[in-house]
Amino acid sequence: MELVYQARYFTGKTAHPYSASIYLHEEKLHIHYFDKDEQIELIWEKNAIEIAQHRDQFLSLKYGQVFPKQLLEITDTNFIEEFRKFSGHKKWFNVKLTSPVSIIGLIVVFGLSLWLSYIFLLPTIADSIAKSFPKEYEISMGESLYKSVLAGEEIDSVKTKEINHFFNQLEIKKSYPVKITVVKSKVVNAFALPGGGIVVYDELLNKVSSADQLAALLAHEYGHVEKKHATRNLFRTLSGYIFISVLFSDLNSVANVIVENANQLRNLSYSRELESEADNYGLLILKENNLSGAGMQKLFELFKEEGGSMEVDELLSTHPDLDSRIENANQFVKNNTYTLSPSDSLIAAFNEIKN
Repeated sequence: MELVYQARYFTGKTAHPYSASIYLHEEKLHIHYFDKDEQIELIWEKNAIEIAQHRDQFLSLKYGQVFPKQLLEITDTNFIEEFRKFSGHKKWFNVKLTSPVSIIGLIVVFGLSLWLSYIFLLPTIADSIAKSFPKEYEISMGESLYKSVLAGEEIDSVKTKEINHFFNQLEIKKSYPVKITVVKSKVVNAFALPGGGIVVYDELLNKVSSADQLAALLAHEYGHVEKKHATRNLFRTLSGYIFISVLFSDLNSVANVIVENANQLRNLSYSRELESEADNYGLLILKENNLSGAGMQKLFELFKEEGGSMEVDELLSTHPDLDSRIENANQFVKNNTYTLSPSDSLIAAFNEIKN
């Protein structure tokens, strides 16, 4: 008969712990807990169990292929010893430092490590977390961000309907539900939100002079969505807050932190690498729709030429290396020969916007 022990179980989707009964049997760890009066039984395969943390009277185990992983916390020393034998670890090393000098040195090293990690490592970790952030959470978070960003803005409902109609004429394999909103403002700006939202200011819409340019703008912004650039940038910027939320396996808190800082989306700038990725994605969309890559080139020339005479948002006017991005679009045009034949419905949709 197997001995049953008590533990705290975390599902990986919330910071709420469940009181669980656990026991080891036939190369497996069995977990029983109640959720709203429903008894749930889980089985962890031995080979997939990870030791997250171990001390004399504490053991933390992780399990699962999807981030964030499930977690068990056990303080029963009898189970800890039984699990040591079960897992095959002959010896667990526990370092005991009793010297005051050692303790002080450890504190200094620990503090320095934390500082260096916060400055250099944490944003990288946050970027990695963003890449694996579940899409359903990203879409839900994006909807909340969309409402927060647009709160208090004057929306042009007619242009919003027309620009969505225009975008839907483009042939794009979309992984996210796309929703575009036109905001009335003298600022020239456009930006993408996590999960499929795109905001375009009407002053920029007024300056765009061809279907190729507008398609380039929207394809570029959707490229940021498709490649998770908006999510990754927010995670890196808010990495300290997000790290704490992830540490406690609370994805809802991650979303709440980001929504509370929604206005940062207006001023986040992308790295050269991410901008180039979105540019190239947009150029391929233009090609797939038989639209000229010169639309992207002329869009960037618009930002550059008009930057001194109109109120261009800092986000657009300081995008990395506009000259090199113009040249990149120019090279794409030279290297890709195809028949330019935009659909009649796309041209009609563009004319509807400009009228």
